[in-house]
Amino acid sequence: MYWVRQKPFYNKELAEFLLHMCVYAYRQYVNNGPIEPIPGFKLVHSFKAKANGIPEWFGFILESDDAIVIAFRGTQSDADWVADASISQTPFLYGNNGGLVHSGFQSVYASCRDEIFKKYALLSKQKNLFITGHSLGGALAILHAADAALNAGFRSIVMYNYGAPRVGDGRFASFYDQAVPNSIRFVNTADLVPKLPPFVVYNPLSKTTFFYQHVQTPFSFTADTGSIAGNHMPDTYFSGIEGMARLAYR
Repeated sequence: MYWVRQKPFYNKELAEFLLHMCVYAYRQYVNNGPIEPIPGFKLVHSFKAKANGIPEWFGFILESDDAIVIAFRGTQSDADWVADASISQTPFLYGNNGGLVHSGFQSVYASCRDEIFKKYALLSKQKNLFITGHSLGGALAILHAADAALNAGFRSIVMYNYGAPRVGDGRFASFYDQAVPNSIRFVNTADLVPKLPPFVVYNPLSKTTFFYQHVQTPFSFTADTGSIAGNHMPDTYFSGIEGMARLAYR
């Protein structure tokens, strides 16, 4: 069963292409670095990030005649799971009054951020920047989109992510929504990951409470495969996008 809420700047072909780029980022990790050729694009750079201090392949930057694409992969290793579980909060590092964000996600992003921006400095800022990621990669895509909107200087920025968790508190969510208006979170309502971290997280040891809120512009469907892992897989998100397209043309 599918349920959909459409957004005016949704583009099915773009959604499918960027989800394919998320899959390519997973393959990059499995292949220990190499990226398959993508027609119409050249590879600008493959990059690593550190999860729990361990460097791993985490994504790549592509360039075409009129676009830049950056893709981040999701959780794959034990170190990634440790980063996912680091749900304390820290100030967003790349904009004033940007609120608080998940310390594990920002730690991973901070470890590759300068390398990415050095590559951006060599690219035309008249091109559109497209940012994408699945799962943990979706959280990194949100952090990067907010950062790039403020600091990278591209003509326009579009962020599409898939099955992403919550990234920060209400102040960060509002900050992000203003900075990156062309942004869609694709959410399978049967997927557990977008429900994490919970709205309220209490640490009984430090007696600290953290609050989490999603950024806006969700594009939702329901596709229940009968398993927690299946509901989160990129293939299920491909099916959801196809289902949304069928509903749109009824």
